Amino acid sequence: MLHHPLTQNPWSIDTDRESGPVSLSHLYQIDRARYAIQTIARMVGNSASEPDATGSLPLDAWTVAALMGGVEGLCEHMGTLTDAMLEQALQDEDNAGLDGATHDAPASIQ
Repeated sequence: MLHHPLTQNPWSIDTDRESGPVSLSHLYQIDRARYAIQTIARMVGNSASEPDATGSLPLDAWTVAALMGGVEGLCEHMGTLTDAMLEQALQDEDNAGLDGATHDAPASIQ
């Protein structure tokens, strides 16, 4: 049963490492994007229930489409950050013999 297709994690690959160093700035940016997506989802959701809740008019279709375009852009940004983090984690594995130095800056500020 452990190897049944419905019980396996489709996103895991046996050769992937489970951890590696990544830039905290990327994590902070992903967290900010998460809050932005959550806010947009709340705005669109509140608009959908607006007539029943308060009698006000919901957001027009153009505004909803623009907000959803914003979500799509944020998802693209999160994908770019994720790619950068994966590349950094894998690069650090390749540079393990270099004491963690990934550029020519003095070791004191790396």
